[in-house]
Amino acid sequence: MNILHEGSVRVETTLGDTSIVLYSLEGANLTPGIFALLEGTPYPYTIRAKTSCVVSTYVMNQANAKKTLTSKVSVGVMAVRTLLKEIGELYKRVLSIKGLASKFQQTMDNLGAVYYILNPSIFSDVSPGALITRDENIIDPVMKLIRNNLAGFQEHGGMLPDKPTINFLEEDHGEFFERNYSEAVEWNDAEFHFIRKILSVNPKISQALFEADPTLLQSAAESYVKTYRELFELLSKETYELSEMMNTMFVGENALIEKFNLTLDLFNTGYSTIPSTVLLPTTEWALKKSKSLLDEYKQIFGSPFAAIGNSIDKLETKQTELTTKYGHELSAQKNKEEAASQGSETIRAGIDTKALKMELLNSASQILNYSQVDPESVKEFSTLMVKLKSFKNPLDPEPDNRKIRRTIAKTYWEVYKKSFSKWLQSGKQAPKAVELMLRYGYFDESLLDEGHIVELVGRLYQGGGNPSAPIHYGTDWLEKIYSREVPTSVDELGQTFFEKLKMDLKDSGIKSEKDIPPDYDTGEARLGSEISSMYEPNVRLTSGNIASHFPILTKYHITIPLEKCFVSKEDVEKALQYILSVDYTAFNREVIYRNEEIGIKSEFVQRSIIPDFILVPSIGPKIMMWQDLSIFRGAGSKESRGRICIPHFVTGDLKTFMLEAIAAFRWELCKNTLGPDWNNVGIPSITADYTDYVQFFKKSKDLSPELKEKISSEFKRFRTDRDKFAYDYSMWIRYEAEGVQRVNRVVRSIFYRHIPFHKNIREKVSSQPAYSELHNRFKNVRTRQHKEFENKYKKYMDASGNLPKELYENLTFYEV
Repeated sequence: MNILHEGSVRVETTLGDTSIVLYSLEGANLTPGIFALLEGTPYPYTIRAKTSCVVSTYVMNQANAKKTLTSKVSVGVMAVRTLLKEIGELYKRVLSIKGLASKFQQTMDNLGAVYYILNPSIFSDVSPGALITRDENIIDPVMKLIRNNLAGFQEHGGMLPDKPTINFLEEDHGEFFERNYSEAVEWNDAEFHFIRKILSVNPKISQALFEADPTLLQSAAESYVKTYRELFELLSKETYELSEMMNTMFVGENALIEKFNLTLDLFNTGYSTIPSTVLLPTTEWALKKSKSLLDEYKQIFGSPFAAIGNSIDKLETKQTELTTKYGHELSAQKNKEEAASQGSETIRAGIDTKALKMELLNSASQILNYSQVDPESVKEFSTLMVKLKSFKNPLDPEPDNRKIRRTIAKTYWEVYKKSFSKWLQSGKQAPKAVELMLRYGYFDESLLDEGHIVELVGRLYQGGGNPSAPIHYGTDWLEKIYSREVPTSVDELGQTFFEKLKMDLKDSGIKSEKDIPPDYDTGEARLGSEISSMYEPNVRLTSGNIASHFPILTKYHITIPLEKCFVSKEDVEKALQYILSVDYTAFNREVIYRNEEIGIKSEFVQRSIIPDFILVPSIGPKIMMWQDLSIFRGAGSKESRGRICIPHFVTGDLKTFMLEAIAAFRWELCKNTLGPDWNNVGIPSITADYTDYVQFFKKSKDLSPELKEKISSEFKRFRTDRDKFAYDYSMWIRYEAEGVQRVNRVVRSIFYRHIPFHKNIREKVSSQPAYSELHNRFKNVRTRQHKEFENKYKKYMDASGNLPKELYENLTFYEV
């Protein structure tokens, strides 16, 4: 056992080919190396003196060391405190390596996608615009990474820009790439913190505690030794993965950076059609980002990445030469962009931009003055907005930035509510800046490029068409809430407006909605409830990334051209009709039909009730299924519409996101309808059969061991059974409906029974062996059901042999 009395030591280790300084210990009464002694293993590190040290060394084995901890409490406390310090320092080191690895992974994923955008012919079997499938047989690790990433990107609704942009390169696309770029480290630290609290109290108290029961010290030491080992293993794992990533990025002729070097070579020889104004800014970003990450590596490990080779040097040389050669084109492009941003074009898209700039000048002040919110709130809001605008990227997920955005958002929603109420009461007349805020979340003209503002204004007064489905602009929806045309939505905890009001007035004896005093159930109260319960949460959730969420629209949100991600009512209608053309029962449920005049007391019939689709002022890659029903109790509840919220600007494929939302709707509606029997396999349903599959797929005789392993690995990507179902549902609609097999035979059997394709699709796929047996079984069941209803309904026919519309539609539903 070593006891450091004075001086400082450095603890370092070698992981593979990588050397790293783990931490330093400085001061008196420390026991460097105690971890290995108590674990009974050789040192996994080297301890070196940084300065002159005074050290006492005692020869002992693991058993003697453990005995010393309990027999000499002062030494035991010293050892545990040293372990505590070492664990804290080791954890910091693991965090720094994990953080760098996450940055490398995100950079590689984004650069890989951009490489494909620049060179769309790299995969000979993929036509432009066609679906990309995974291919595990590609030998080149970078090409395999790019291919499989792009397949996942498409599956999850990602939309690649036509040309690379810096915004796209810097954005977190983890949701599409099936990645989590979190820099956090997961480890079970509850016991660690408990012991730390004991050690942090007055030394006299902790000393007395340990003297009274020395086994506490031994338990603490054993716990800390286990924690240290877990962290050390985690350090080894993270360092290895980081090293592998860096090799993929920089080392060898197949490295990702080498592919950009090759692209520059082709460009220089004239064999490339990529414009200099597109390629060179991209490679410049790649160069700067690579150097920044390599500098961070050197800072963490104390020396440069040894295997780097000359890939970065080559990239820098080529970049310098070509930037000089094509400097005139780059300058011309820069001048063009600056001229556009300064509004040198007076007429754009039929809009007088000069007049528009004057009209929207000081938009934030116009909106704040219009809303008439509390002056103190305005003062704080304005100060924080100025501070936020000074950041390089206002959407940075760094904690201080998030705190500022949260404070701004709180006032923003107060402004939004007051502005909407005033706009409604004044006959929907307001300054253009206010109208843009209410519809799109616009607030400050300096936070957007001129082209963005022109796009917003150009679409502001466009008609919404006449969709057959209930699709609403957010402002129209809030107006319906205000005028009581529709009931208010539930909040994130599932509470209704009435339930919250009942709690607030719990001493008033309110038992039903009819008992609510008129002063409390006003249009203003309902509006306030809807904004705070449904509107605000959905603006946040549809943004996709909670850590960088900001309700005010900025140019930093826009990673693909605004006109490409704008969602109109017609867009929603088209996406909806596409899904219903495949899954015609998506919104079906059994409801009770009564008609006393012809003797129908109670008949269950199938009815399709399309939910309300609400376009909220948000931008992001997520569509939220908020409610499967709008009335949860009493008559008409099962016939009420659900609610699905869509961002006005979808940064991805609208159809894919709609599929995910409708899958969630299907799942929740089934659970709500069946109640406690939603997972009872004795009552077949989509939720019962699918959860049974999730729980017992490893025991299925219909799945091979390899497939079971693959399913088990895939399931780790999803938090809930509903998420797993949504992914399979998306594969079912997008691929299986085309006869391309993407789900396993167990899921295919469940879906063919509960989520049947439209008749024309069933007939098309029924000839394939994978579907023929399922189709015949489905056909037999439906034919039998149709015959049963046909016989049952004969007594309800009129003299002409006609049935009531509801019964006729139900009979038609079972036709095959």
